[in-house]
Amino acid sequence: MPSINNYQRTHVQGASNLDGVLWALAGMGLFSFIYISGKLSGTGASALQIMWLRYVGGFSTMALALLTQRDIARALSTTQPVLHACRAAAGGLGGVAAIFAAAHMPVASASAIGLMDGLLTVLLGVIVLREHVSLRQWMATIVSLAGAMTVVGSQGAFSVWDTGSAGPALIALLGALLVALESILIKTLVRAESTFTVLFYVNFFGSLILAWPGLANWHEIPVQWLFAFLMLGPVAIGAQYCNINAFRRATASVVGPIRYSWVVYGAAFGVLFFDEPISLTTGVGIASVLVGGGWLATLKLKA
Repeated sequence: MPSINNYQRTHVQGASNLDGVLWALAGMGLFSFIYISGKLSGTGASALQIMWLRYVGGFSTMALALLTQRDIARALSTTQPVLHACRAAAGGLGGVAAIFAAAHMPVASASAIGLMDGLLTVLLGVIVLREHVSLRQWMATIVSLAGAMTVVGSQGAFSVWDTGSAGPALIALLGALLVALESILIKTLVRAESTFTVLFYVNFFGSLILAWPGLANWHEIPVQWLFAFLMLGPVAIGAQYCNINAFRRATASVVGPIRYSWVVYGAAFGVLFFDEPISLTTGVGIASVLVGGGWLATLKLKA
């Protein structure tokens, strides 16, 4: 498995961020479906319960995949177990925060706060990874963010508010920070670890870390939904695989803002599953998100 530095040396000349952006879009689509799982089920399952079942399903899938590896010891070999654990904790708890906030405050408002993760990823990429962010990249990020805010604003994100939403809002903001931190940890891990190793350990540690919280917040649910939540594991693995490929092909400061595509997927899922029409304002916001993402995709890679 080539390192990220090797990949950049062979793909910088004349290349763009298109491959990374396309992988990030695919991953965000799959994760968006996971984020609406609680609302879609209508079972009252807790966010911690859903996320733990997702990780259990993911780890079971990776354990089966491990049996197909010719060299199991090599597949499990890692020099950064602590980073794997931290990444699993950040991603798992960030997902829990997003599901919890959406269930305890207006979904549009929770989404608006969660959108901070893209901007936070850019800032952490600059501060922690010392990534260079050009003026055009900042402008494209702002265009995408403005479009995303327009979409959630059209859904009442800035007009429907009450004092009871303060706690969930803080949790949503913490979740955005955790998701941004996870992005930085993924970018760090893919520089030295194989895709299989990264996928295996995030699901292994995630199922361990969220076991007690998930069981402590357990709500009785129909058996069919128990299996449905477990099947979110393979879906999440597909999403994680897409994210890993995105981070191998683009910087964290490019991949981060692509998370604003959540509002595009959210609008589509709203039409498909919740009978939520798309207004003119929502359409304008979606167009802005797509323009910003397209701009990021065409920008040239930096060595």
